[in-house]
Amino acid sequence: MAMIEDKIELLKMNGRKDDTSARLKSDVIGPWGLAALVIGVTSPAIGLFATWGPIEATAGPIAPLVFLAAMIIILPTVLSYASLNRHAPSAGAVSHWLGTAVNPATGMAAGLVMICYLLMSAITVPLLFALFFRDMLGWLHVAIPGMTALVTGLVIQSGIVTWICLRGAEASIKTTIRLTLLETAVVLALSITILWVKAGQPGGINLGPISPGHATQGLSGFWAAIILGILAFSGFDVVATAAEESRAPREHIPTVLIAAVVGMALFWAVNAWVLTLSAPPGEVEKYNAEGLTAITPIARNYWGWGSVVVIGTAFTGLTAIYIASVQGASRVIFHLARSGVLPAPFAGLKGEKRVPHVAVVFAMLTCVAMGLLSLAILRNGLDAFVWWSSAMVFFAALTFTAVNVANILYFRRILPEQFNAIRHLVVPSVGIIFNFYLIYAAFFSALWSAPFRTGRSIVFMCLVLLALLLLIVAWVRFARSEPKTRAPSGIEPR
Repeated sequence: MAMIEDKIELLKMNGRKDDTSARLKSDVIGPWGLAALVIGVTSPAIGLFATWGPIEATAGPIAPLVFLAAMIIILPTVLSYASLNRHAPSAGAVSHWLGTAVNPATGMAAGLVMICYLLMSAITVPLLFALFFRDMLGWLHVAIPGMTALVTGLVIQSGIVTWICLRGAEASIKTTIRLTLLETAVVLALSITILWVKAGQPGGINLGPISPGHATQGLSGFWAAIILGILAFSGFDVVATAAEESRAPREHIPTVLIAAVVGMALFWAVNAWVLTLSAPPGEVEKYNAEGLTAITPIARNYWGWGSVVVIGTAFTGLTAIYIASVQGASRVIFHLARSGVLPAPFAGLKGEKRVPHVAVVFAMLTCVAMGLLSLAILRNGLDAFVWWSSAMVFFAALTFTAVNVANILYFRRILPEQFNAIRHLVVPSVGIIFNFYLIYAAFFSALWSAPFRTGRSIVFMCLVLLALLLLIVAWVRFARSEPKTRAPSGIEPR
């Protein structure tokens, strides 16, 4: 009888009718599915195609160095994610870890910042999809005004991704795996073609792209390009939000995180070297100034009509990123609602696949609305993409900083017997330093000196949004009750 009363009391504290109603469906994502999430959201093709041109225009023909530098900056954060997932995997990720190690209000603040980061990452995707959609219409000689083509592409892709995400995690992962394999093959084929052509030209193949002396825009340009390099890696931590739906998350998530991030950095660096050899820097800068994705005309130079394959790959790669980004954002929204700090409907689960459908739809509507708004204001698809990309990096750096802080505090306060000075103090401290410097150099310094349209306006908006998030936390903390602490995290720490 006493055991029954204890269970009833626990259920009341959790605010749920039964012990499993607030949990996502478990054991549906294996290790290859987790790898597909990381690789899919970073994207072998889009991580390269979307950022290589802007990186070269911003820093000079040194894109391989930018990708490797970006990897070094985020690696301590990757290791912090690995440590925390090895012991306390949760769909709430940093929100759960800081909420447990510090207090629920701190966890809520971290969760809201992470939601902004993942949503902004998702917003960039249909904008870039729209650019390639416009390129495809041009290739087909379809006479549609440029802005109409951008809006149409954005809405079409968002509708497709909504349908896929509402089918559940398993369907999303299977789709992501297929799309990722296809885009990887196209990237390799294009690089091989370029090398084949350049091998027949005197000096066509050289190591100039990995020489710091080719950084024609100086240190300021390099750090501005780092924003785009970090963008390429953005979303890698979405795999942490899949913890409750995966098999053996403690074993698989840390391994997948480290291997996938390092592997993607090397893949991009090698292929960025090839792309940098493919065209003069001035030509790439011209494409960017015209609001064009440089990869499409470059592919046309080497493949002729076959460049449509690159456009098709952009469609598949961007769809994989969109799926993974919405998957991650919706799970964090679900976790905060389950914990009682966001409206209860966001914690609703639908069907036997237990899909957080309200959270998914909210994430999708946000992406569409913000994408259309930025197109209406900036009147340039590439500028809108770069604007949201830069804003996303600010919230990504804040999230990464919070994860490193959580690594220190969680093992000092919750699991002191497992505290290791290197893994849980030195590594996260380096990560904190890297991310603070990234915020200063790549965000405040570089963007503040840029034109208001795509520079200072981003800084203003991010600071205002951050202040708004903190006000929301203060309101929940003082005007309402303390956020719940006993909502299920999905997996108990060990």
